[in-house]
Order: sequence, then structure tokens, then C-alpha cells
Amino acid sequence: MNCEICGTNRNLDQHHVESRGMGGSKNLAVHADANIITLCRTCHQRIHEGGWELHRSQDLLRVVDRRTGQEVMRRASAHGFDPSVLFNLLNIMDRSLVEALSLVTYLDDDQLVELFRACRSLGKRAWMLQAAVLHEAQQRSVYGARSLEAVARRFEISVRQAEKYALVWRLFFAGENPDASDGQARENVNIDAFSLEEPSWYVVAATESPEPRRWLAYAQDRKAEDPRYSISAFRSDIHQALGEAATVIESEPDNPTAFAERILWDCPWVKPYCRRSGRPVPAEDCPCEKDGDLSAEACN
Repeated sequence: MNCEICGTNRNLDQHHVESRGMGGSKNLAVHADANIITLCRTCHQRIHEGGWELHRSQDLLRVVDRRTGQEVMRRASAHGFDPSVLFNLLNIMDRSLVEALSLVTYLDDDQLVELFRACRSLGKRAWMLQAAVLHEAQQRSVYGARSLEAVARRFEISVRQAEKYALVWRLFFAGENPDASDGQARENVNIDAFSLEEPSWYVVAATESPEPRRWLAYAQDRKAEDPRYSISAFRSDIHQALGEAATVIESEPDNPTAFAERILWDCPWVKPYCRRSGRPVPAEDCPCEKDGDLSAEACN
């Protein structure tokens, strides 16, 4: 038996979701098993002292901080769900992949290509499943800002990996639905929203760009146009777009109109060009501005 909020198995108490009141209660519903929840002493104390507010329905347990209104943790459940079915399915998939290794030599050339593409799709689903697991574990943690540290220890991975994967799942695949009631699913998952397979595309967009979904869509477009478009080129495009804005201010710290005089090209699809010479030249290749002096012949 474990605390249903934090998961510990030490110093456990029984808590009545609907309070018995100071003098107790003769209401049988109050003493029914459905109204009793197992909590550790620490979580129990936080609820009784008024710091936390507990909400429990048939398929969702939520704890909310009374002072901030923020969700401390949540844990979903489904009546009739059998976890063994999921793990049995994963075991079947694992055995199938092992068996497939011995059958590769019998495929023709086109079938080899088809199998390779299928494997890339399986790879994407595998790391996305890990990301979903880490995100779910973080949602259940009561440690606040330190939740990722607890998740990393539990799953024996680095804090950095836990942070990146959980962030990727939250930004790109799990959409919170604030209008859903406790009896409804609170997340709408669309794992096919983006077609890029490698996790690095998602990690770079999530951790290095100001608008992750916009930049990831840009990377997907570029990859479709040019299969050789790389993650390093993607990272370079992001840094170039962000770096131009910083360079403007650093080069002209005493010019209050530095922002107004230039357009900050923060949209990944929009690229600035110089037309001083009569032909379009990419802004990064234009020698018009050198040491603050404009040369009329620079682009000729």
C-alpha cells in the first residue's frame, strides 16, 4: 500500500475525502471505502492544514495548492483497465523484432527500403513513448521545481534527458484541455502532428527557439524540400534568426531607434534580402554595412 498522492509507503494514514466533521458522522457514505484514501502523514497534514485541496472523482485524483490555485499533481485511472495487456503487447512487439532480424536476408530490394522506413517509424514511436512516460511521471510528482530530479532518479536517467523528453511531449504532443471535467480525458494526444523521426529535431526546437511549434514546422518543411537538411543546419537557422536581434542592440547601444530602424526577422520562413545593387542578396552575405559605414558600391 502506498500514499495515493506522493507514492511513499511509510507512515500511512486513512483520510476521508468528504470530511467526518469535528464530532464524527453517522452517514454511512462518509465511512464507505469509496470515500477513504490512503495518504502518508506529510500529505495528510498538508491537506488538513489547508495548504492543499484534494479533488477525487471516479477516474481522476487531483491536488491543488489553495494559495496559488496551481495543480500540485494529478493521477488518472480507468475502470477495467488491465496494465498486463499493455505489457504483454510490448513483449509481443519485442519478440517480433527479434524474429524479424533473421528474415531480413530474404527480402528483395524494394522490401528492404520498406522495412527500413517502418523501422524509422517504430523508432519514433519508441522514444515518444518514453517521453510520454516521463511527462506523466512529472505530472504525478509533488516535488514542484524538483520534480524532474525525482523522476530522473526513479528512471535512472540524467536530469537533462528527463527535462528534454518531458518538455517535448508537453509542447508538441499533449494538449491540456482546461474545459474538460474531472470525468473526461484532460489531454488530447496527436503523435502524428509532426513527421520528423529523430528526437533531436524536437529537443532543439523546444529548448533553443522562442516558438517551438513554429520552428519545428519550419524544420519539417525544409526537410521535405531537402532530405539532406540537417539538425545542425536547423540549429544554425534558429541561432541566426535570434542573433540578428541581439547584434543590432550590441552594435548600437546608444541608438534609441535601433529597434525601430530594423525589422527583426524572427519568423523562420521570412528571410531578409538586400536589393541595393538591383539584385537580391541574402542579408547575411550583404557587405553594405561595415563598421557602421554604408558603401554605395558594396553590393555592386
